[in-house]
Amino acid sequence: MLPAAVSPAETPLRFRDVLRAELAPREGRGAAVTRVAVACAITVAIAMTFQIPQPTYMAYIVFLISHDDRNATLTAALGGLAAVTLAVLITLLFALVDFAEPGLRLPVMAALTFCAMYTTRTFALGPLTYLVGFVVVLLHSLIDDVPSPEAFTRATLWVWVIIAVPVILTVVMHILFGHDLQLTARRALYRVLERLTDTIAQGDFLRWVPQWRAELVPIWEGLQHGQRAPAESGEVGAEAVAVVLEMLTMFEALPPALSPGVQERWIKQLQGCLKSLDGTQRAELVPASATNGAATAAAAETAVSERLTALQRLIAHGEVGNKSREQEPKRTLFVADALSNPTYWQFALKTTIAVMASYAIYTLLDWPGLRTAIVTCFFVALTSLGETVHKLLLRLSGALIGGALAGLSIVYVLPHFTDIGQLCALIAVVSLGAAWVATSSELLAYAGLQIAFAFFLGVLQSYAPANDLTVLRDRVVGILLGNVVITFVFSTLWPESATTAVRAAAARLLQALATVVRQGTQAVQMQAVEELAKAEHYQALSALELRMLSSREHREVRPPPLSVLQRLTGAALVAAETGTATLSDRLSSRCAAWFDAAASCVASGKLLPSLPTPAVVQLPPGSSPEQTARQALSRLEVEIGHVAATPQ
Repeated sequence: MLPAAVSPAETPLRFRDVLRAELAPREGRGAAVTRVAVACAITVAIAMTFQIPQPTYMAYIVFLISHDDRNATLTAALGGLAAVTLAVLITLLFALVDFAEPGLRLPVMAALTFCAMYTTRTFALGPLTYLVGFVVVLLHSLIDDVPSPEAFTRATLWVWVIIAVPVILTVVMHILFGHDLQLTARRALYRVLERLTDTIAQGDFLRWVPQWRAELVPIWEGLQHGQRAPAESGEVGAEAVAVVLEMLTMFEALPPALSPGVQERWIKQLQGCLKSLDGTQRAELVPASATNGAATAAAAETAVSERLTALQRLIAHGEVGNKSREQEPKRTLFVADALSNPTYWQFALKTTIAVMASYAIYTLLDWPGLRTAIVTCFFVALTSLGETVHKLLLRLSGALIGGALAGLSIVYVLPHFTDIGQLCALIAVVSLGAAWVATSSELLAYAGLQIAFAFFLGVLQSYAPANDLTVLRDRVVGILLGNVVITFVFSTLWPESATTAVRAAAARLLQALATVVRQGTQAVQMQAVEELAKAEHYQALSALELRMLSSREHREVRPPPLSVLQRLTGAALVAAETGTATLSDRLSSRCAAWFDAAASCVASGKLLPSLPTPAVVQLPPGSSPEQTARQALSRLEVEIGHVAATPQ
């Protein structure tokens, strides 16, 4: 996910800061990049030796299949092989009736595109059906260029080989040299805790919290579904990642400047966690003593200290047990509103119009080299305009960089090559750089894929050294055409703003916070953290929409600002963490009732409800858990007041 566009109590992260963090070396990144580069070089060597068609796509599939952990790569590989097998069979079946009938073939292409994009949003196996539809439509677009049905059949059957070779090779590389998700989680957690230690010492930790949250939420989700046994001592499981995410969210309730004593105590605890993670010290460290006197210690500081202590214990001694599989929500094949929500069929229809328009443009121009426009429409089409523009920018920048590298190689490098080994060395070098970018977060990763794809399109034109810049020109122009068409269609037909997604995520967040205040379990707290991360993600995307939407979109009541939602979520988690069994329900029930009403208002685009005058809570002198809990709930009411008073 993307880092938030705004950050509480601090100036937003500058682009160069984010870029430096995204491209910085980290543990395991060099090995992942090397696996991709070596697999690409071997794939190209096999394609050139046995003259397998489309070496460009063979090399690019290595990038698409490779993931951080072994299990994700195996899952993607099996899904890809199943999808391409089904796509080949469907293509041959339809070709029996529409090969010589353009009047029938065009509706078939449109229908398959619509079904693929519709099921992507509504079906549990959406990625599989998406890939099937993409391959079938792309193969149907080749019918105009093949001389006979026999040639088309051979080309279609070759597709299975084109997919299977790099998939099998990538799987072998990950089985031999890959790692599991828990190692990925340990490295990510170590990296976040190390940065947190440094930024606490520097006093600018708050502005990095959204980016860390965006990095850890997908890892926690993966561990939730893929972790089969409790994490052992020195390992990282779902529970440890959840504790860190809760702690980071509680940071939102902290003041920008921490006292020196708090800084020193937290840095000492974080250093103990890092020592347990890197194996230099397995035994649990004695946690630093809490600040004396709850009347003088902020409830948020107390809650964060307790989370740090829990994290030390989890890392040093491991998890006691794993969550019950019966507690997982039941999964269904289709989303609940698959037939009632019009946004699903509108999204599918918009993508279908863009794909068919691109096909019509390059066919009428008799310019088959622009076929990459169809590929662009399939890969760039996303839910909101902001997401589409974000991916468009990454695809354009990656295509221009990769195309420039390919052009320079064609003119200055390839004329001096005499064998396949030299070509493979060039592929490996460029793949190293592209894979380095591709192993970034979602903010930048797609640009790395496009650098590799554009370079392969230009250099791997045939089985001899490429010497024609026309092919490279056509393919880059096709990418530009697809981007222009998809942007025009998505900004004019049923434009779906990322702000709408922010509103939906904010409504779900407020509803989750109502449950957090009432129950306070880790499950509902993590639900709130997930929704906050989604709101931050869509808020960053909404900045890319600029003025491309109608004025009606800008006149709607906007959801609460992200900065106040971040502080509100932090205060709610602090209140849940410091709650006691003897605490009166008066304050918590007031807060929960407001959250319920606010969630309904945000979801329907109405103004937020006003908050009644906060209850006056007398805090007795001395220290007690109940006093800390009352202090946390009082602070939560103050934050609710800030949200309710925010202009919309």
